[in-house]
Amino acid sequence: MSNAWNEGYFTDEGYTYSYSREINPVFLRYCLLLRGFATLESNDGVHCELGFGQGVSINIHATANPGSFVGTDFHPGMAAHAIDLATAANNGARLYDDSFEQLLARNDLPQFDSISLHGIWTWVSRDNQKLIVEFARRHLKPGGMLYVSYNCFPGWSPSAPLRNLFSLHDRFANASARSDERIDAALEFSEALLAANPKYAAAAPSLGARLQSIKGQDRHYVAHEYFNRDWNCMYFADMVDALAPAKLDYATTAVPLDSIDPLNLSAEGMDFLETIEHPIMREQARDYFVNQHFRRDLYVRGATRLSAAERRARMLHSRFALLQSWETVAGSVTGPAGEATLQAEIYGPVLDALAAQNYAAKSMRQLLSETAMAYDDLEQALAVLIGMGAVAPCQSEAAESQVSGRCAALNLQLCKRSLYGANIQTLASPVTGGGVTVSRFQQLFLISIKQGKQQPAEWAQLAWGVISEQGEVLIDNGQPLLTAEANIAALTAQAQVFAEQTLPVLRALKIA
Repeated sequence: MSNAWNEGYFTDEGYTYSYSREINPVFLRYCLLLRGFATLESNDGVHCELGFGQGVSINIHATANPGSFVGTDFHPGMAAHAIDLATAANNGARLYDDSFEQLLARNDLPQFDSISLHGIWTWVSRDNQKLIVEFARRHLKPGGMLYVSYNCFPGWSPSAPLRNLFSLHDRFANASARSDERIDAALEFSEALLAANPKYAAAAPSLGARLQSIKGQDRHYVAHEYFNRDWNCMYFADMVDALAPAKLDYATTAVPLDSIDPLNLSAEGMDFLETIEHPIMREQARDYFVNQHFRRDLYVRGATRLSAAERRARMLHSRFALLQSWETVAGSVTGPAGEATLQAEIYGPVLDALAAQNYAAKSMRQLLSETAMAYDDLEQALAVLIGMGAVAPCQSEAAESQVSGRCAALNLQLCKRSLYGANIQTLASPVTGGGVTVSRFQQLFLISIKQGKQQPAEWAQLAWGVISEQGEVLIDNGQPLLTAEANIAALTAQAQVFAEQTLPVLRALKIA
């Protein structure tokens, strides 16, 4: 239901406990370096996240990065959850439930090396967007970076009227107090409207399939994506104009795969874009070729290009690590232009080198020496693997040692939470400065290991003891496992795979 404080934002459904790697300063600095931009390099940087949701990302980054973090989310329940995590990690994060207006009015905030907002911009009012821009103008350091993600045209053009139907039905034609009932009623209304064959449905023939897809999505996500009063979708060029008062220059996207043109564009598209000189016009035209519907963009306050020699030197000094066992890395990658197979003669040696020495993080200079590859081939291979989520850029060893203790403290608390549920399935790595996916059962296995249990069968017994007490069972091929023996056997098999494939990686990432 609407409250005076929520300004039209759909607050009845709590937001998800997801993690966003794009807000990790280490990852953002890599994305800028990949495109040749200088960044502020400091182990005591100050970072800000606007609209942190349940606080999973900001707490993992505040714990796994040196420096300090400030954030706000005006939903008091989510702010309370985030503050609880910060206390558990003792990471010093300053977290508030301020509105953007209240945050802007504070006189106790520093200048920030980075400001990030993920999944916020599109869903707040235009007045709040102006407050965000003014906040960046006042508080982002020269040379600082701003990350913003948002829904955009032209990709959203066919579906935007459908989204409007949901919101209008919830606002004017829905009397239910229960949020899930209101969401379902709006979806049913929209389905009935399309079934009545309006001319709009004929003009957008894919709309029915889109609606069916939405009906199958998590209701927490659907609520925040489609049911807020405010929804300001825009073109890329409009975002450039909106951020100009804060003296922000568009630099690149926080999507490493965007740097690989053949994954994103046809030959004709690449040829056409080469004819456009102005970078903003070229980027906007590119959105038409890929039918972009969601952008993850990086802006810099005073963007500075590195020389080719300095960029190469910084890249060679950068460290990288695998986030999964090398044998589980997919053999292909997909982009807007289709699927591409990873060439074994290139990616095989890279994965072997990354997996060597028990998956220890390695500089690009080391990888270049161990693979005997051409520099450009190695750089592109790393960009692809990072884009796929198989590899992550790492922070310095000095930064890693500085945060290892508090990462261990936070991870212990998160693993203890897995005794009661599966909300947070991400742990903090001091190596990458970010989060790594670790499932609930894997967290339970880690608890068992900390208790001195050495065999996968013992880890499985602990996990089964936890879930059986809560009346839960495993699902196999869509069917519940009905006996203790079947559940323990399935958990033991998972634990064995965890021991052989996942545990060595987590140890290298200083999580286990």
